[in-house]
Amino acid sequence: MSALRTRIIALAATAAVVAGSAVTALVAWPASPPPGPAADFETPPDGAPWLPEVVSDAAQYPAAWGSMNEALRAKDRETFLSYAEGDAREQLALWWDNTTKIGWATAYILPATGPDGEEAALLGAGLGFEQRPVRGGGNADAGYRLTHGFGYDITTSGDGEDMRITSIEPQAPMPWDEGEIHVARREHVVLYGMADERDVVEANVDVAEEAARLALATITDVGGETPMVGFVSGITDDAERMHRWEYGDGGAEWEMEVAGYAQPALRPPARSDFLEDDIATGDETSAVLMMLGPLSADQRLETFLHEFAHGLHFAAAPLPSHAQPPTAVFEGFAVYAEVASGVAPREMFGYPEVTDAIAREGIATFSDENLRDEDAWIGYVAAGSYFAFLADTWGDPWQLAIDGIDASEPDLVGIVGDERFSEAAWQAWIATR
Repeated sequence: MSALRTRIIALAATAAVVAGSAVTALVAWPASPPPGPAADFETPPDGAPWLPEVVSDAAQYPAAWGSMNEALRAKDRETFLSYAEGDAREQLALWWDNTTKIGWATAYILPATGPDGEEAALLGAGLGFEQRPVRGGGNADAGYRLTHGFGYDITTSGDGEDMRITSIEPQAPMPWDEGEIHVARREHVVLYGMADERDVVEANVDVAEEAARLALATITDVGGETPMVGFVSGITDDAERMHRWEYGDGGAEWEMEVAGYAQPALRPPARSDFLEDDIATGDETSAVLMMLGPLSADQRLETFLHEFAHGLHFAAAPLPSHAQPPTAVFEGFAVYAEVASGVAPREMFGYPEVTDAIAREGIATFSDENLRDEDAWIGYVAAGSYFAFLADTWGDPWQLAIDGIDASEPDLVGIVGDERFSEAAWQAWIATR
């Protein structure tokens, strides 16, 4: 290990924002030679107590909610804002102006009841590029739009058309809630940051575009589906901002630093008369956003690629709230995508620390426990190597990524369930690296 210095460089998170929490996990990587970024993902608990209760019958709510949604569909800013007062109007104006810079074709605001009966709202839009799981793949969301929904605490006054939102606060901070943002776009990426970091955005948008093209091509090359044609990502070189957007007002769940994360947003949990008919609803994860922080400065391409691989994975197979997939399903696939795209060296599968651990521990090398310790990078490379092993031996790494989302098996080998791709066969393959 003397030649390798470990540090945390990336993270994937799922936001349970209506309860004001985020579920996160982290991983350490060697810095030299750099194998590219890693990220981590942990599923929400059984059920979805953080989802708001949304009633489908709009007649049960003040008419103003319907008018606000009509204004969103018409992109009528002034009418939409007329249903808010004071600071709430200013906050909604900031949301409108920033998210329209990113771009959206559909948006909604849904009345909700928070966990303790307080007023809440789910405010969302299909930001940037449309995300629709592909038809014909067996996905229940096929053909429906995945949107970026986030929870807000609100207060209202009045009733009917006279109802007004008098306060609105994000339950998890997002950049567009905090001030003016700057946006740069290319064919396959929209990159944003705070207005005072305009130079950071402009300096990295072409790298993000390169990573986007590589990610889209790589998924196709490995036999996967591409449920979107581009990615929405933020970037900051401010460590305090990165920490706040990652963890909200709470502290870090682990004492680790990260360079980036991928965050699936919420979707409306039930059909509603306020929604367009093709908006995906339910308790699964929804469209994905990425964020890069200052620790990605020396590996922007690798970090973008890894997080974009997560985005494609999440969009192709949204995660049900009841699911508890092994972390290796997500991180192994993203590491494999780095190698398959060419941004990370295939040689990392042959690092002595990795091959020795696999020979000694087998599939336990990429157990959830091992993906949390100080040498977690070994588990991440090991998990990626199992996907590479499948690809090299006539298996299907993309099918493993999809099947692993809602599998009952606790590890990658069990999910595949084919003796040709057993633990022993994989160990024999890795021994030749």
